[in-house]
Amino acid sequence: AADGKYPFNHGTAGRAPWFGTACCPSNMARLLPQVQGMTYAHDGGNLYVTFFAESATTVKMGGAEVAIRQATAYPNDGKIRINLDPKKPVAFALRLRIPTWAGKQFVPGKLYQYANAAPAAWTLKVNGKPVEMKVEKGFAVIERTWERGDQVELNLSMPVRLNTCHPKVEANHDRVALTRGPFVLCAEGVDNGGVTERYFFDQLPKVTGASVKTLSIESGSFIQTTVPARALTAAGGAKSQPLVLTPYYAWNNRGPSSMTVWFPRKKAMAVYDPLALPKESVFKAIAATHTSPLDTVNAMGDGLEPRWSSGNKVPRWTSRGQEGKPQTVTATFHGPKKVRSIGVFWMDHYQHPVKFPKEWKIETLHGGQWKPFELYTTDRYDTRANQYNVVHPAAPLTCDAIRIHMTPRDAMAMGILEMKVVFEK
Repeated sequence: AADGKYPFNHGTAGRAPWFGTACCPSNMARLLPQVQGMTYAHDGGNLYVTFFAESATTVKMGGAEVAIRQATAYPNDGKIRINLDPKKPVAFALRLRIPTWAGKQFVPGKLYQYANAAPAAWTLKVNGKPVEMKVEKGFAVIERTWERGDQVELNLSMPVRLNTCHPKVEANHDRVALTRGPFVLCAEGVDNGGVTERYFFDQLPKVTGASVKTLSIESGSFIQTTVPARALTAAGGAKSQPLVLTPYYAWNNRGPSSMTVWFPRKKAMAVYDPLALPKESVFKAIAATHTSPLDTVNAMGDGLEPRWSSGNKVPRWTSRGQEGKPQTVTATFHGPKKVRSIGVFWMDHYQHPVKFPKEWKIETLHGGQWKPFELYTTDRYDTRANQYNVVHPAAPLTCDAIRIHMTPRDAMAMGILEMKVVFEK
């Protein structure tokens, strides 16, 4: 989930607010001090390098102290230089971890497979010359007598790779994901002119030679690469268009926007505007006096049935950003309709300032004029949780649109997960 609670694939991503079970800060403080103990390991005759990072340490091998210094920009770059400085010549096996992604697949197992060929994945040199070595259990092994000033160069090639998923994962049928080195790549709307769901690959592009640049932002920097792709147009056609990709770990650091990891192989699977009302919606258009940039006004008519008022599984409209202010939602039909009932599924979330309204009422549009909606005798404007709050007209009613006026509770925002209007046949 993009914001810790809601699906991100509706183009309305956001980061999680502070919440009660704040495990991330404590886990970070617990993990970082352990990394130094995971980077190097040694036993009687073996020195292991398991992590690649700028670092230095000293270990005792065969009765001699060996200073180790590692220089690298990994994981952005695959060039790793390791300087070994034993106090005296000493024999041992240096074992360098070769990541799975540098071989025939991104990770171990049968879940993901590379879909495109790539050149030789890695090379290894000692003091500038190729060296005899073997590979055992994922480690390149160099056995020799090491002397002061010896330098090992491991070059892990990092071409952009296309990946397919196991066929049992139905959601990823006819889709590909892109990776580079250990990074899963994603596309963000902020780099690609809007909605990323409009991109597709009907032909697998040549991506292994894609160039890489570094993008700097206020809070840091990360790499980006660009690959050729196809994109839907507003007219329903398609055009060739570059697709900018960012490591998945770095997304949503430049404001909320759409994001995609798995791209369709077929034009019919791409979506020009995932936030648009579906064709089968009873509404022609929906508008609101204010919509949070983290939400979408069309969520109220997308036909996705909520189960809980918390809105954990569906898109939503909220007035976040205008807490404490009255709001109005206007929903227009496809021409005049005879209304049987109107239902509103209100949102109320314990971790958000989104609560049921203090009160609400409906107006209906007749030939350009708004009129109060007269309730059926036994109806009232309820705000019951986990259900549609349904009202009926007091008399036969034909109108062009409905308008919901709502007043918030104190300094709270309001939210609607879905509106359901039933017409007379």
